[in-house]
Amino acid sequence: MILLVYNLVVTFITAVLAGISVYNLRHFARLPKVNNAGGSLVSVLVPARNEERCLEACVRSLCTQEYEHVEVLVLNDGSTDATATILEKLQREYSQLKVINGKPLPIGWVGKSWACDQLSNEARGEVLIFTDADTVHAPNMVHRSVSYLTKNNVHFFSLVPFQEFGTAGEHIVIPMIHVLYFAYLPNDLILHNKRVSVSAANGQFMCFTRAAYDAVGGHKSVQNSLVEDVFLAKEIKRAGFRMALVDGTDVVSCRMYTSALEVTQGFSKNFFAATNYNLLTTVLFLLHLLVTYVLPLPMLFLGFVLDEPIIIGLAATQLIMGCTIRFLISLQFHMPWWHVFLQPITGLWSVLIGVNSIRWAYSSKGARWKGRTYSMQGKPYA
Repeated sequence: MILLVYNLVVTFITAVLAGISVYNLRHFARLPKVNNAGGSLVSVLVPARNEERCLEACVRSLCTQEYEHVEVLVLNDGSTDATATILEKLQREYSQLKVINGKPLPIGWVGKSWACDQLSNEARGEVLIFTDADTVHAPNMVHRSVSYLTKNNVHFFSLVPFQEFGTAGEHIVIPMIHVLYFAYLPNDLILHNKRVSVSAANGQFMCFTRAAYDAVGGHKSVQNSLVEDVFLAKEIKRAGFRMALVDGTDVVSCRMYTSALEVTQGFSKNFFAATNYNLLTTVLFLLHLLVTYVLPLPMLFLGFVLDEPIIIGLAATQLIMGCTIRFLISLQFHMPWWHVFLQPITGLWSVLIGVNSIRWAYSSKGARWKGRTYSMQGKPYA
């Protein structure tokens, strides 16, 4: 009886998540196709720390935008690779490109927020677009972004880019972000619901009106957060501004990481911090991932061992619901169809990342990223 009740509850949960995914397939926000934006000056801001792999493609795509009134600012945040050399070359080619040499990281700041704060202080635009150095942008990106702000009367929106995958670890783990975007919250509530908890953002691309950005204190308001995108979005919503999370797969592409190690380290940096280091919330969410996405497969085998058709049917339904979520995500965000079979592995790897994130936070150094380490409060040790 306990096993039956357990499986009924899990089946209900997976069915609800699949239902939300079906809803979002029709209602997830998209950028307008038309390029009828006004003439506001737009500042595109790129923090760069050791980005020689991808920086040139990013900057070139930004400096060749069809939008007339745009400036591109890139901050070299203490890079030790060829980032500075690449920027020097590009600056000679593009008059609209401004390169800033970052100042040393102060105590109490996380590197990316500090870089973005410096960029915002140099920006002149009425619209601010923060984007990562590992992104590449279609020529009409700025046009369509400004059009979305104007058409929907929003003050901030974030894009979900097209994700490029190379290694198995990328295929397995990165789409877990999309599961969270797609299966846990009806997308249109982000725009229409005023509750701060109904917020979402992706730091790979964030677009603000200057007025809204300044009103909430910009990146200074989240200076010690390793997930500045999530908490900056909450500040925007808390201040009463309108915000949205938008499908940008046809206008921005990104390759976040290039190996299983990078994937694991990158998400370990953010996982525990995303709950503001709430241990109970994090543990409960890890249990949810384990129960919802990982255990249905062994439960199916257990049903066959016990010769319990009901358990077999419920476990199979759970697996089918997980596959359905991944299939709908593949349709929405243009991912490989065979991702539908990866969800149990994705869930297990995500749980291991979450455990590692907690371990890092309670270790003597804290989370580690790009040569810096951060304590649980986000303060740099090195």
